[in-house]
Amino acid sequence: MVLYTLDADFVMVSDGDTRKLDHLKKKRRKHLTACPIECPELMDLLAKGQLKDSDIRKALFPIANKTRADQMPNENREG
Repeated sequence: MVLYTLDADFVMVSDGDTRKLDHLKKKRRKHLTACPIECPELMDLLAKGQLKDSDIRKALFPIANKTRADQMPNENREG
């Protein structure tokens, strides 16, 4: 999840699991894939200083599971 922008090329990201809020990752925008999902409630918590790693994990869980399901081969396929 992108938490904020540093400049035109870089953003700071966290996944709440391997990359926690106390140790954010600096990433180039060109190395990321856009996801059309926004989480304004998480941005509100970040602005208030109340955002936790568990909040990020909860928000990313359905997205990660959908991505994994889309990448799995279809076992019911004929052929």
